[in-house]
Amino acid sequence: MNTLRASLRSHSVLLLIVLLYAAAATLLAGSLPSAADILNVLAGFLLAILTGPVFILCGYTIHVMLMRRPHRLCHYLYHDLRGYLSNERLLHALPAMLLIPIFASSFTVFKAAIPRLHAYTWDATLSSWDMALHGGMAPWERLQPLLGHPLVTGLLNFAYHFWFFLFYAVLYWLILDTRRPLLRMQFLLSFALTWIVLGSLMAVLFASVGPCYYGHLHASDPYAPLMAYLHEANQHVPIWALQVQEMLWQGYQSKGANGELGISAMPSMHVATAVLMAIMGWRLNRAAGLALTTFAVLILLASIHLGWHYAVDGYAGAVGAALVWHLVGRALGRQAAAPAMHLATAPCMNKGGLTS
Repeated sequence: MNTLRASLRSHSVLLLIVLLYAAAATLLAGSLPSAADILNVLAGFLLAILTGPVFILCGYTIHVMLMRRPHRLCHYLYHDLRGYLSNERLLHALPAMLLIPIFASSFTVFKAAIPRLHAYTWDATLSSWDMALHGGMAPWERLQPLLGHPLVTGLLNFAYHFWFFLFYAVLYWLILDTRRPLLRMQFLLSFALTWIVLGSLMAVLFASVGPCYYGHLHASDPYAPLMAYLHEANQHVPIWALQVQEMLWQGYQSKGANGELGISAMPSMHVATAVLMAIMGWRLNRAAGLALTTFAVLILLASIHLGWHYAVDGYAGAVGAALVWHLVGRALGRQAAAPAMHLATAPCMNKGGLTS
């Protein structure tokens, strides 16, 4: 019981942030066409969340098979995991675990409500910013000679979808970690605030659909050649992004009748989250930092090449995530320094007679 109380106290700021966000989403959900959509989305995210632990288990099993090679694999895994998943560790992780589906469903409510809060009017401006920043040429056109090959496109498509599994694996690993309390909390708070500030508030202010849907909103579509190439590449290598894009657009057109996960381009939360993981990786070791930074670059390239985002969406996501990480780190640093300062000054105060 004491462990659970201590865990709740250590997660108090995260609890407050997520519950306030959930309260705002609950109020906003009243404007959505169907409460069943929210329940369906919540069920979907609960199912998706299970993939995190499953992915960790699969990765760990492969590691054990290749590196440790026990005589009885299942017996080894059972006793190793039983020792790792102690009651103390699970109670330590419980508050964060319970907050994941609440936060995920709240984010989905906000994202689905974007066109009701602000019409999609920013695409032309974001596209023009892309052109201005890249010498009068669209970023996807500059990348096309390098990336415009079906096999390369397929690999980027795989990396973009692999982001989902890697993120949940990292998230659950940190939730269960007990060795790095400050790094763990910095990542959890940075993740929550990044998705709230960038993924909800900024997404509403800069409401946009992205290059893949540009032609649905504007008569002239500079991204038509890109989408034509992606459909052609899909004949050689499966480009899953095209099916997901079609599903999201159908959901948007149905106005909630067929489910609505929401569409938002600015900023790119794929890039923002990948940058958070990269920064966290550098705090672990050089190898993790290099690997996760490389992955973040691949996600940025894939977001442009697959038509999901304008380049400025990725830049905004990366800078915003880094800024949130820095501010959270400073706040946690002050919080950690406060008790030490209090202990250091207490003897001096007593010596001066302030407690007599």
